Amino acid sequence: MAYEVELTDGAQRDLATWHYPIEHLSYPGDDSVGERWERPPLEVHVPDSLPADRPPLICVLGSSGFKGSWQAGICEVIEELSNPVRWDLASGGTIPGLACAAGINRRWRRVMNAGVPSYKVLRRVGGLQWFERKNLDLAGVYDLSEVEKWLEAWLAWAGVATFRDLRYRPSEPRPVGVRHRAGVSVVMWRTRRPFPDRCTPQQLRDPSFVHKAFRWAFFGRQFPFKQFRQVWVPDNIGEHLPWLADEIDDHSPAWWARVSMSQWPACLPTVLQDPETLQLVFLSDGGHIDNQPSLFNDGRPVSLPLINPRLAQNRRQSSNSQLEHDRGRMPYGRVVRFEVTAQTRWNALRGHHLTWADRDAMWLRGVEQGRDRLPYELKELVRAYSDSLERAPAIGLQPMVETPMFHGFQAIAAARRAGTKRVFGLRS
Repeated sequence: MAYEVELTDGAQRDLATWHYPIEHLSYPGDDSVGERWERPPLEVHVPDSLPADRPPLICVLGSSGFKGSWQAGICEVIEELSNPVRWDLASGGTIPGLACAAGINRRWRRVMNAGVPSYKVLRRVGGLQWFERKNLDLAGVYDLSEVEKWLEAWLAWAGVATFRDLRYRPSEPRPVGVRHRAGVSVVMWRTRRPFPDRCTPQQLRDPSFVHKAFRWAFFGRQFPFKQFRQVWVPDNIGEHLPWLADEIDDHSPAWWARVSMSQWPACLPTVLQDPETLQLVFLSDGGHIDNQPSLFNDGRPVSLPLINPRLAQNRRQSSNSQLEHDRGRMPYGRVVRFEVTAQTRWNALRGHHLTWADRDAMWLRGVEQGRDRLPYELKELVRAYSDSLERAPAIGLQPMVETPMFHGFQAIAAARRAGTKRVFGLRS
């Protein structure tokens, strides 16, 4: 069984002849007027018109720290060369991924990423402390509510208010058994015991109550480390939180993106309560479990190939041994690691120092690196995907997906996830 779709002839041409020219954004002269770049424009949104004969695939965007603008540049080239009909997203990758899934055009997606209110990202929650009453408090002291509002405004400008707006239309290609153009990964852990009281919606949104609830669970030895689960919103959330299954299409993707970016223990987790059992459910950063996320990445043959563009974290990740391990991490896909350069060498905790010009330089570097490598990488992806399908055993067995044992959260996830095995000493 071969994957018969090939790259278009356009992939062989000089990309500069059909990609719009690269120009630096023009920024206001001082930061006092900068907030207007955080808001969507006044004109009506018109999605880009892209070639119709692009081969379909699934694009996987994991944690980016504050490098979402680089990812946005990479995704522009991926969209020109292929048709990413599904976006599997975790942590910081939710921002550029949801922008792509919503059809925000390349020009405004670039401005959107340049204008992300990074100086508001880690907003300190008033009154919360790391250390209280001689106890180390692990419930978090920051939240990302301002980024949620910002992303929600941009998605609404593109006509996406809920997951219902990201459903496939009847004529669109899609992976088998999947209903939405994007999925957001979050980490979930459920308390073993019911909470003493039925919580009100106001309590579950109150940071002080979240701290108390977390302390009740954590110091009651209901440790999260043994109970992490990877949940995909909206695709498989009904398997984990059944009471949300009938309403999840009406949920805001920006709300779940904020959950997926809330890195515990720095950020405050989101708390839900099971209406039947009264157990508490804590939700946090989807990148805790897998920075190469994919709903399909469990060794089952998939109906479309997967591609996961990433920045290399160190020199070792450019080695041949790392390439072999990447093949084990994504048997029916391809992990493409790009070199870190001056434009993308930013510490993740320096987000509030990044200027618009810095973000524009990240975007530009992503476009340049994508133009340089992705025509070859996508051709190799199609070839390798066809080979993988031909080698898939007819009796239904599937390859085991490698999960690095040294990454503690991923090791926990592998122990609970079908089709995975822990491999000592590797990181994603």
